[in-house]
Amino acid sequence: MNFIKFGAFSALSIALLTLCSCERNDFHLVFNTQTISPQSFILESTLNASVPGDSVTMPESMRTHVSVRSTMNLLMSYDDGSGRFEMKIDSVDYNSDKRSVDEFRNIQKYLSIQNFQFKMDQDGVVSDPTIENALDMPSEDELNLIPLFLKAQPLLPEKPVQLGESWERQIPIHGKGNSTTTVYKTFTLQDVYLKDGVRMAKIHMGMKYLELPDTTANFQLKSKDYVVGDGMVLFDVTHGTLTSAEMTIIAQLDVCDLIAGDTIPSMNVNQKITLRNLQ
Repeated sequence: MNFIKFGAFSALSIALLTLCSCERNDFHLVFNTQTISPQSFILESTLNASVPGDSVTMPESMRTHVSVRSTMNLLMSYDDGSGRFEMKIDSVDYNSDKRSVDEFRNIQKYLSIQNFQFKMDQDGVVSDPTIENALDMPSEDELNLIPLFLKAQPLLPEKPVQLGESWERQIPIHGKGNSTTTVYKTFTLQDVYLKDGVRMAKIHMGMKYLELPDTTANFQLKSKDYVVGDGMVLFDVTHGTLTSAEMTIIAQLDVCDLIAGDTIPSMNVNQKITLRNLQ
């Protein structure tokens, strides 16, 4: 009987020791930027915008949805651990309740040739994004894939982290002309688990930024306060690849049409962006 009690106590002690050791584990989260094979992604955005009505007019709203399937290829790896990648657009599905069928087709054609290249560090920081075959089209978010991609892209910690640990990163997103928006992101490592022999990390992702007007455009957007976002990332730690990322963004924007001389205050915007690895 004493032997049984001793055996149970020993097993419990080992289990507790293992648990404590796991809690102290540091996890090194890095992208594979050196040997990664081609990957297929779907980048998707659903945007709902509404203008509050008054006692005379009814509220106006607009819904836009775009889904882009692309293939990401590693073009070159560098000695500093970074790599140069290409996102080649394979197919585009676009619709909006405020555009005609001809506009659908033109936009889908425009988006389908927006292949772009970028340099990415092992922590996911993207630099030097360039679009190939770019045409002169409006600089709206729905027609520019790079801001959508960068808003969904996670930025990993610069050092190993433990469960529950948080980190902050920021990334500039360049618009038309000289406009640049600095996006501030916060992350928390919520869980690390095994799935089919692959170690996965679940990461909470928060975001905020100020929407600044493009002074070179006739149609300008400006936020009075921070645009805020909240989302989740699943990261394949074993292979160093993104499994999925999603971000829900809420904003209140003032819209100014310089040509018409109109200003729409406090337009409510709700946008969901997802980036999914199909492999």
